[in-house]
Amino acid sequence: MRKLFLVLIGAALISVESCKNAPEGTPGEEKSIETVSSSEDGVGDKVLIRLKPKVGDVQKTLMTMEMESTGTQAMKMNMDAKMNFKVIGKQGNVYDYEMKYNSIKMNMNAGGMDMSYDSEAKEHTGMGAMIHEQMKSFFENPMTMKMDERGNVTEFKLPGNMSAQQMGDMGSMSIPMPEGPVGVGDKWSADRKMDGTGNLKMNMTVEKITVDDLMIGTSGDMTDENGTKIGTFDGSYKLDRNSGLTKDGTMNMDLTAEGQPVKIKVNFKAI
Repeated sequence: MRKLFLVLIGAALISVESCKNAPEGTPGEEKSIETVSSSEDGVGDKVLIRLKPKVGDVQKTLMTMEMESTGTQAMKMNMDAKMNFKVIGKQGNVYDYEMKYNSIKMNMNAGGMDMSYDSEAKEHTGMGAMIHEQMKSFFENPMTMKMDERGNVTEFKLPGNMSAQQMGDMGSMSIPMPEGPVGVGDKWSADRKMDGTGNLKMNMTVEKITVDDLMIGTSGDMTDENGTKIGTFDGSYKLDRNSGLTKDGTMNMDLTAEGQPVKIKVNFKAI
């Protein structure tokens, strides 16, 4: 169960990586998405994407997830989770982030058994009590991460005794920023290693630029440590050009987890 939540944390990083900025830019302030060449309607703009948050900025995110496993251990699950991402420090162009779950609600059917869980319930019984015990560390202790202005993760720490090597380096799922300015149709790619899991082969495309928004699409493959493909992912995210906040983001994953085929759809909204 905890490993699944780490996968979702990784998907969340893709969504919020460009989100950790002041709510509204004011004249003279640095922006995450800067126009370096412009057209009259904004469609032909070229923009430079960089992370420029302020220490103390907090991004509140609502994540909804649908998951289905169709293997011998069939399972369906729907979940809503509220998370906070906070900028807690900066050294040069490297920022320190703190990530924490605030609440989780889920409904699950596994092996013909139905189960519901609400982290904010006053009392937990049965399977709900077992899940709550597993998830305690996520509620009580934040995850921390170091990431530079181009989205390169240099450190990712999990709560308690969990290690990135044991659970998979979810910080590696952040989107790498392009080296230079990009416009509609421009593409860039990157490979990211996930310690103890394998690699991500990531492809990004600028799908649309308007005077208000920037739409980025991402897709790619997941491979194990031997280079064998174990899954694919694709998604699309709408970023506000003034604040850098993700207005809406969706990630679809199709992978094999512990020998089981799994489909996951995750949506993120800034709240």
